[in-house]
Amino acid sequence: MKKNLSQKRITCWDLEGPITILDFAADLGRLLNEKKELKLNEFDMAEFFFMISLYDDYLIDTPGIKEKLGINDYQPGDTLRLMAPLYVSSFSNNELITLASKNFGILTGIQELLSILKKDWDIYVISTSYSQFAHQVTQELNIKKENVYCTDFPIDELKQSYTNIQNDVDNLIRTIFKKYLVNQKRLDAVLNDLNTFFWNKKPSEYVKIMNNIKVRGGKRKEIAIEDISNRTGIDIREMVAIGDSITDINMLERLNKEGGIAISFNGNRFSLKYANIALTSKNGLGFLPIFENYNNLNNFIAQWEINFTSFESNPQLIPDKLISKKAKEYFIKHNFIPKIYNFNNKTTQELNEIINEQEKMRKLVRGWSGKLG
Repeated sequence: MKKNLSQKRITCWDLEGPITILDFAADLGRLLNEKKELKLNEFDMAEFFFMISLYDDYLIDTPGIKEKLGINDYQPGDTLRLMAPLYVSSFSNNELITLASKNFGILTGIQELLSILKKDWDIYVISTSYSQFAHQVTQELNIKKENVYCTDFPIDELKQSYTNIQNDVDNLIRTIFKKYLVNQKRLDAVLNDLNTFFWNKKPSEYVKIMNNIKVRGGKRKEIAIEDISNRTGIDIREMVAIGDSITDINMLERLNKEGGIAISFNGNRFSLKYANIALTSKNGLGFLPIFENYNNLNNFIAQWEINFTSFESNPQLIPDKLISKKAKEYFIKHNFIPKIYNFNNKTTQELNEIINEQEKMRKLVRGWSGKLG
């Protein structure tokens, strides 16, 4: 398919991190001790979610472990799969939609940025987020539903085939999670227990529910990129993708390899490893110069990096020839200056410094959920 000359360019965004500071699944996890269904009121379920997130990182980051456990289809972000039975037992679809609509947590500047971009860019969202949250947020931002790829979570349908999982939950939380806590929150102390619980050849009722969920993370984000390219006729190398975590690594790596723009925004060591550009900012309008300079991006970033120390403490000192008048006005109005780096010419020490900067900003902007992989 040939590109229509009047067709807009394509940009693909992760949702949680670059667009919203919330982690919806993590917030649901934190609420579990308030729900009466599973009798978990004595437990810090936010800490439990963090343990499961660490376990997800372990499964993705440890060479050969997926093959050893026979779970080759496991993808980054499948934390949402591992947690799903707890949510099926405790929430309804309407509850999830209500919780989502109460607080979108949209990052400062993002609404204004996306309104600007829509003139020249078609915006797609590729997110691990449960559909109840992803569709509420993107509707608020006037992003077309057909442009949203997320994790379908048919919770009411799953409830119809739901069976009692209390014994499984007691094993997972009252035994395994307690062991994790007693051992100073060391994941290695419970790895064998978690491996047995989730990947036993004879699946429990908990695992049967869990296996109904296909999380839109990892390789499935890359598949979404391919689908968007096929739908629009736009080559992947012409796209811009933005991510911030382990769930985005395949999407970012694919764009990087194809010659596209792969941006880690307030990311962690996972996303930064596969991106070719890093943007560190407390305000989403920090993206604006990247999109404005799309056709000459490498040169723009080189000049930005060379001149950065001369204006890093005062946006009014940014040279007028470096960015647009509009972008400079936004930076002055909101009193911030983004840090923008091209990874192609960085030493190991410089890369480590960028990782530290991004992870620090990630935690500052996103709070508790900024600790998640």
